Amino acid sequence: MKLSTTTKSLDQVAKKYCRLIVTEDAPNVHRLVETKDGTLEYRLGAGKWKQMTPRKFRLFLRSIVQAAKSHQIEYLAIQIQWPLFPKLEKTYGLEWVYATVAENLLLAAYEFTAYKSKKTDKKQLKEILICGGLNKEAEAGFKRGQVVGHYTNLTRDIANTPGEDMTPNKLAAAAKKAVTGTKAKVTVLDHKKIKSLKMGLLDAVGKGASDKPRLIRIDYSGGMKSEQPIVLIGKGITYDTGGINLKPTGALHEMHMDMSGGAAVIGAIAAIAKLGLKKNVIALIPAAENSISDKAMRTGDILTSMSGKTVEVLNTDAEGRLVLADALTYTEKHLNPKAIVDCATLTGAALVALGQRANAVMTPNKKLQSDLERLGEESGDLTWPLPLWDEYKEGLTSSRADHTNMSGPADRLGGSVVAGAFLALFAPKNIPWAHIDIAPRMVSIPSDKLAKGAAGEPVRLLVKFVESH
Repeated sequence: MKLSTTTKSLDQVAKKYCRLIVTEDAPNVHRLVETKDGTLEYRLGAGKWKQMTPRKFRLFLRSIVQAAKSHQIEYLAIQIQWPLFPKLEKTYGLEWVYATVAENLLLAAYEFTAYKSKKTDKKQLKEILICGGLNKEAEAGFKRGQVVGHYTNLTRDIANTPGEDMTPNKLAAAAKKAVTGTKAKVTVLDHKKIKSLKMGLLDAVGKGASDKPRLIRIDYSGGMKSEQPIVLIGKGITYDTGGINLKPTGALHEMHMDMSGGAAVIGAIAAIAKLGLKKNVIALIPAAENSISDKAMRTGDILTSMSGKTVEVLNTDAEGRLVLADALTYTEKHLNPKAIVDCATLTGAALVALGQRANAVMTPNKKLQSDLERLGEESGDLTWPLPLWDEYKEGLTSSRADHTNMSGPADRLGGSVVAGAFLALFAPKNIPWAHIDIAPRMVSIPSDKLAKGAAGEPVRLLVKFVESH
């Protein structure tokens, strides 16, 4: 779908455009009418304008696209000068308003059809035209929103792709393709290099697959050479069987999306590079397929991490924290970061804690926690904190090694926090670091007003974080 702008007012656009008329009716009230001159008007309720919030605003924008799709409207014109804007503009600024408009129209228009053998006979939404002209601030926001929306949808494409077509090697190729045309550069550390770096955890997780692990590194230098980089780390498990501790049947069919954290940092750094932000950013994606074979990692194995710490494997399905641990050590040894944020579909326990409405954030740094929570509200990638106390590390002590990868056979109590506590054992001590468990937001839910499948989170949050840090 194309997003366009024009200086013409809504009543001046060509008759091929259906004109959107926003009312204060309840959000579910909508009707399509034809005027005397044959022009179509779509009247859509937004609710009471005084009660408009960022969350309601995003959903309202998405409902515009949903309505257009349901009525098979091909061309839609909108005048963005509604009374609902002043409150949001006063709080967040005009640039935020127009960025939010562009982002959410694009997110709502997205559908994953790459594997559909037959195209639909329904008319598709081809264009949304923003009328009335944009001033400099609004135009900047609109362009920013288009970039972020585009790369969030690209993230969804990568995450929605089946595991056989998104192996560690193919994920590296997808990363290269994503940053094409930007100043970001991709370096892929192959299996031989991983072994030479003594990344024993990443190596072990991918041992059972024919496509061996990769460490995908993306460098973007938008700031001064002397400036320390912000490092974004994303879990890149391209398919997760659970390993020897095989997942139950009902939990397997979406495990091609266990690399959603990796896809998100690819999308985020591509957007950051495209926007030309004046920051130095490095994305790391430890990529592996957690497969089953005679070479696969076993329960009871003792692994040596890049840090030199040893880990006893109690459960092969607790593999994401292993690859992230080696990535954290690599960051500390080689990248001299000023801040680190990792994101991963790490635990089902995070869904038990939060449902599917928000990502879980864990960090020992209270300011970083507060920043991510605030920026989550601004961006739409909502986060909510869970504790990361030293007490949660107590169950990670092994009688045979330095640590275990779980606090018990199944981490039945506080599993998401225990996983965060494991990562804290490997995170640099004097550098701000946060872990975001995005398992709750791996896929969209009906109330999101988005297509089924990958939600593309937390691309918007990561871009906001880099902008503001």
